[in-house]
Amino acid sequence: MTATIGYQLIAGPQFDLDYRRIDAAARRNPSAPEAGVRREVLRSMLDLASGRSDGHHALSYAPGKGDLRDCVTVYIRSDPRRAADYRLVFREIGPAQPGGLPRRELLAIKPRQGANNIYAQVCARLRRHPSDRQPGLNRYDKWSNGHETSRQAELDAKRAIAHAWQGQQPLKTSRPLVVGAPARPPSGERPREAQLSPRGRPSPTGWPERSR
Repeated sequence: MTATIGYQLIAGPQFDLDYRRIDAAARRNPSAPEAGVRREVLRSMLDLASGRSDGHHALSYAPGKGDLRDCVTVYIRSDPRRAADYRLVFREIGPAQPGGLPRRELLAIKPRQGANNIYAQVCARLRRHPSDRQPGLNRYDKWSNGHETSRQAELDAKRAIAHAWQGQQPLKTSRPLVVGAPARPPSGERPREAQLSPRGRPSPTGWPERSR
């Protein structure tokens, strides 16, 4: 957990599409695994925005899997009784302007395993070849000076590196997300339908809704 009070969540259309696919499957069948994934994703987004969570662990470079040293993974369980089978991946990024909130760029929500798994998707969205190292990310290797330390210490150190590095910038398609629970209607009234997004489609549940 970080001492910072709040983060600005940002995301692009591909992350939005990931969520909408999960949401559509959950709406079709409320007992489907996607219903659990949707619930966990929303909770994780709120925790990331508030600073209650910094993610599960920092990612690294692996030949054939890509260079994701500036990324963090969040564990998502479709079934709380089983091991996490989905991942949400994000990047820490400094404020857009002095005095602003630091940003967390949500990149993908996908199954952990499979040919089209989360890490392959993130590399593609960041336009990184799975076999190449990104030279600018070498700074993330220097945080521990070769000493063993805790997972949280690594998250804290790499977040500080990301916030101080001017080269750590979001994708051009990423936009701010507003995360918050919709107002509960008075007793006896039907809940309001989710507001329409600027593109005329319902926003996921009225929860992550794109700011204009």
